[in-house]
Amino acid sequence: MTDDNNKNNRIGYRYLFDSKGCSLSGREEVNINLVVSEKYDVQVYFGPKPQYGIQSVSNYSKYFVPGKSASFGKVEFNKQPNQSSQHGPFFLEIVVSTKATAAVSDNGAIRDLLLKQSESRKDEFKNVINLVAGIIGLRFHRQFVLERLNENALIWEGEVPTQGFAGPALEILEPQPLNDNGIKYLENIGKKLKTLSHEDAQKYSLIFHWLLRAWHERDILYKFIDLFIPLECILNMLSDSKMSIEDKHRAKSIRMLIKKHAEECSEELRCFFDRLVQHSRPGLNKSFADLAKVAKLPGWEADIEAFPKFNHMRNILLHGADKEIQQNVTVGVEEVRTLSDLVERYVNYFFFKDNNVYRSRWRPERPSVS
Repeated sequence: MTDDNNKNNRIGYRYLFDSKGCSLSGREEVNINLVVSEKYDVQVYFGPKPQYGIQSVSNYSKYFVPGKSASFGKVEFNKQPNQSSQHGPFFLEIVVSTKATAAVSDNGAIRDLLLKQSESRKDEFKNVINLVAGIIGLRFHRQFVLERLNENALIWEGEVPTQGFAGPALEILEPQPLNDNGIKYLENIGKKLKTLSHEDAQKYSLIFHWLLRAWHERDILYKFIDLFIPLECILNMLSDSKMSIEDKHRAKSIRMLIKKHAEECSEELRCFFDRLVQHSRPGLNKSFADLAKVAKLPGWEADIEAFPKFNHMRNILLHGADKEIQQNVTVGVEEVRTLSDLVERYVNYFFFKDNNVYRSRWRPERPSVS
């Protein structure tokens, strides 16, 4: 049941930064209390003794390969850094909190309910922290927020604080033996790479730069955004390739005339002309549909249906939603897994004109080739 203190319960979130090279002039520490949007209380602490301590995990494995040993690491909690600590001696701690909704429990386990409530709103809380941390980094120095040590949910039962803790995620991998056929295949690819023009090598490497970055990224939101970029690159390249030779010559001539006669305004006019050319391209949704119809990979009709949804999600994440329309975008593991599969298959098709992308049990099921 709810108790008398339920109305005083609060939930929130915390970031702790190791502010390397930073300090306070003339004092050891300072606490600053802010209110954001008349809804969120924000505590900002600068100093050597963060109020909610330092949580650290050492000797942990990022990946687990079946049949191999993996370490879940050693978890330590310190109220403040000791002499041997690799962190500190100066920290920035930002804590956001707000009133909890009424929590009801027949067995009195209010704490677990509040922690779940805080975790369910962590994206909301992190947005507030990012606002404050970003201002500090921009106006004071990026070193204050350069290295984030901890982030965790916080609750207060009355005046008593409790914080949640989640260790690093452990990704389960698959055994991947490389056979002689694979080695020979790479050797054959090397013959084609030898004659690749420098211009094409630069364009293609940018695609793989973003694909590699997406593979390395562990934050779901950033991974989603990173995954979209290599696919956008190839769609733009395909749109450019559809431009007639005559139009390409005309565009080149116009750029040369701008450079020769526009004088001080040449750069401004060139950028304006490039934007006009860019806007003359078909939209990404149509470009992808055209690619999918040509490739006809298994499930290509479903891919055409899915891509505009991913594109819409990306646009809202990067540019914000239409103010006239109430829109909420949630990017989860399944969305990222599906987008990853789609991007990898079509990037692979762009380069190799087949569907022989690497196999994985994590890929969504697709229709077999008829």
